[in-house]
Amino acid sequence: MATASQVETGALKRYFEANRTLETYPTGWYRWSMLLLAVFATIVAFYEFGFSSMLPLWMPSLHFTLRQFSWFLTCAVFLSGFSAMVGGPLADRHGRVILIDVCLAIVILLIFANLLMTGFWSFVLIRGAMNLTAALMWGAVGGLIRDMSPRVSRAAAFGLLTAGAVGCQWLWAFVPGLMLPIFPTWQAQMVIMGLLAVILYIPVLLWLKDLSPSLRLMVRYSESAGEAFESGDMPRAASGTASAAFGQLLGRWEVWLMVVGVVAFITVAITVETFGPLMFEQAFGYDHATADRLSANFWLLNLIMLVPAGIFSDWLGVRKPISLVVAFVTLAVLIWWTRNFYPPLSAGTLGWLMLILGALVACAFIPWCALYSEYVEDLSPALQATGWSFFQMIRRTWGAFFAPALTAVTFHIAHSEAIARQLTTPDPRAWNIAWATWMDVIIAGTVLWVLSLFALRGFWKPAASSQAVPHRAPARATVGS
Repeated sequence: MATASQVETGALKRYFEANRTLETYPTGWYRWSMLLLAVFATIVAFYEFGFSSMLPLWMPSLHFTLRQFSWFLTCAVFLSGFSAMVGGPLADRHGRVILIDVCLAIVILLIFANLLMTGFWSFVLIRGAMNLTAALMWGAVGGLIRDMSPRVSRAAAFGLLTAGAVGCQWLWAFVPGLMLPIFPTWQAQMVIMGLLAVILYIPVLLWLKDLSPSLRLMVRYSESAGEAFESGDMPRAASGTASAAFGQLLGRWEVWLMVVGVVAFITVAITVETFGPLMFEQAFGYDHATADRLSANFWLLNLIMLVPAGIFSDWLGVRKPISLVVAFVTLAVLIWWTRNFYPPLSAGTLGWLMLILGALVACAFIPWCALYSEYVEDLSPALQATGWSFFQMIRRTWGAFFAPALTAVTFHIAHSEAIARQLTTPDPRAWNIAWATWMDVIIAGTVLWVLSLFALRGFWKPAASSQAVPHRAPARATVGS
């Protein structure tokens, strides 16, 4: 006999199938409006990482240290990787929008539940729950972006999605910066940000729709041309368990190669996001305001270039060659910077360097997003959300170990240098040497990504005519106008 919860879940699913499912592929501005609603959902989901502006207020109010926060972040991000792994197959099996709507509702409730935080452990409970819930829906959002974007505009759509994630971080910096002089408590800021989340959530709840399962199982090269999925040896993940879905995906070494490689590459972005101001203060001796401004430069041009990078890739019709060329340019810039780490660059020069690096990372990453989506789509359109969940799992797992690894490397080298020079504490030169060593790690990550792209077979030609993976060779439809 079905339980009450099973009955409610079944009723909810039937409602979504009847009222929130499209049986005809959306075109024109209606399709782009669906993508924009997915971006709104991404902005609210990335509230989980809204730490930087509130942390100076939380620590004295909730009585915890930066070290305690670092351990919380490591554990929460690591666990959220497994949450993402569960969410992808759920979205492939039951649909994207139902998972997005439910998870966003929980995230918004937890935003207001932040007001109940009174100490470190209540902070861990509430913010950790936000982290796990948001990770659960990431695969659904990535899958929905693929569903609503034919290959001729796939990169632009992922540029828009990534702009939502980066824009959320800007929102968390801009709004408190604007409102703290008027409402100086963190509780007031959480109410303001919570109300903004509700405003973004309402149109998602009312108008965001899913594609029917049959439409999701089509590969589209344009809005008007597509083909049904055909495969002799790849069962539909939508009817299997999470472990079965991941088994189908992770049996392909190319998937591991692509994801691990790109996560190694974006170490430069993770470094600037998490430790940029600290690096600029310790290694170059800049004041806090200058260090913050230099870090912001990276994200400014990164945000601006995300969608144009996607449009350019779609216009050329290729992904891998663009990522490779930009990766080589990024590698050259990183090597130049490392060789000019000491004496420190001027603030003006370093500001331009951050702008250039931010733009390069965007221009390299967005074509890869389209490449990865198309590769997973060639395996099976039914594995799309699972594929993005795997990316998020690897990204978050690396993020969990990133802070301890960086801290161990830089602190060990800085203190060793200080001892060698008979200093009681590291001076700016010691920190400069330590951070220059971490730059070698960033360069190694970029080299690894370049090698992974070369090792990936095919994908040199335009996306509409690129080789399918070996197991699947259905007739290709002609791209419509």
